[in-house]
Amino acid sequence: MKIRFVFILSVLISGVCCISKNVSRRVANRMTAHSRFLFVHDKYKRNKNFKLKNNKEENNFINLYTVKNPLKCKIVDKINLVRPNSPNEVYHLEINHNGLFKYLEGHTCGIIPYYNELDNNPNNQINKDHNIINTTNHTNHNNIALSHIKKQRCARLYSISSSNNMENLSVAIKIHKYEQTENAPNITNYGYCSGFIKNLKINDDIYLTGAHGYFNLPNDAIQKNTNFIFIATGTGISPYISFLKKLFAYDKNNLYNRNSNYTGYITIYYGVYNEDSILYLNELEYFQKMYPNNINIHYVFSYKQNSDATSFYVQDEIYKRKTEFLNLFNNYKCELYICGHKSIRYKVMDILKSHDQFDEKKKKRVHVEVY
Repeated sequence: MKIRFVFILSVLISGVCCISKNVSRRVANRMTAHSRFLFVHDKYKRNKNFKLKNNKEENNFINLYTVKNPLKCKIVDKINLVRPNSPNEVYHLEINHNGLFKYLEGHTCGIIPYYNELDNNPNNQINKDHNIINTTNHTNHNNIALSHIKKQRCARLYSISSSNNMENLSVAIKIHKYEQTENAPNITNYGYCSGFIKNLKINDDIYLTGAHGYFNLPNDAIQKNTNFIFIATGTGISPYISFLKKLFAYDKNNLYNRNSNYTGYITIYYGVYNEDSILYLNELEYFQKMYPNNINIHYVFSYKQNSDATSFYVQDEIYKRKTEFLNLFNNYKCELYICGHKSIRYKVMDILKSHDQFDEKKKKRVHVEVY
């Protein structure tokens, strides 16, 4: 009898303990999941200094194509965007994606250099550090040896300069090059993607990822006639070309018809080395000519020097026009976009913070994409 009683009691106790453990485990799992949600949500908010968009269409576009599953496209045009006196080499690529690459103005696309190189070149040899591949028999179209092709495929991101209602996608890409001085002084080396882009020809295949990013216009910008300040250096002008095409309903087949209801005011501060280095000059002049009451462009040339022999950059021009700049941002309630070299961000933010009334609400009107 005692043995039976002890057995029943032990079963009851173990059942209670088991239930208690299950409850505790479920509570712990809920707390962990809740903590994870709070962490991700907080991290998301901290990483985004722009408006969160409730846009299902935009969410469907993000990362539709990846490095493992890219979109194969065709180069339909390649144009040098700079003039003879520019020290840079920048190409405009027009890409036919057959309507399959979905994006919004301000998004970036990824370009995968040498996508087929690993599959098609039997002479690839992995070197000792396993980070690059040396191709012994491969030379580019300009007889410049390609010495570094990465073992794993990766994408380089570039801002899209076309509007999403256009047939083809376009990007502007600066070619990065440097002279090799040791042992072979006459050899020019190119950045990983730069060498690939330089050698692209019309009708060549190109593989894209994306769309990427959240550097977009507010959804109601046209309806509310939102005012804007665009700050750019170099190829950072690309997303603004896309914005202008969207805001003013640009149609390259019908250039002189004004089809947009947008009547907001746009101020552009654009920093480049000299006049010949201005990218998308024809487009900028077109919009300024067509909408003189809506667009004001300040070109800033860094070849001009300050009194102390330092270069004069776009952030210096904004500081010089500090009163005008703060008036636009504070009183005209402009949405402020910064795109280009990371150095411009800090100076511009210092100017904004110098105003006593720069608060969290105004901070939400600042959108940054720098490199």
